[in-house]
Amino acid sequence: MKILIEKILNESIYFSTNYGKGKGVWRGSSKPIEKEYFVEFDIDKLYCFHELFINENRRYQIEIRNETLYLTLLLLEYDEAGCATFQLGDSIIEIETIFDKRFLELINLYVTIIVETLNIFDENI
Repeated sequence: MKILIEKILNESIYFSTNYGKGKGVWRGSSKPIEKEYFVEFDIDKLYCFHELFINENRRYQIEIRNETLYLTLLLLEYDEAGCATFQLGDSIIEIETIFDKRFLELINLYVTIIVETLNIFDENI
């Protein structure tokens, strides 16, 4: 995903995308600067079914509210191991969940999650 880093505060970066503004922790091998990057997002949290909210807007979104990060993603697939595959624009994000058959009902729906830590890796493109 293409992001523009707007501010760097210790490990945290604040960025903008075509889908809104967000924040995350830079995990790239080089120190970030305020410029455009192509990155991968990683979320290292085990989610439960009740932590996902159906979003009726049917569009990708990245938003910071009161220093809390919200991502609206499209659920593409869900497997028996609890791995949920989401799409955010042209990026794919896999999130681990506690297996729950109700996730299957959310396939092809836009859902919003609260992200405690968004890890960001430079793709070096």
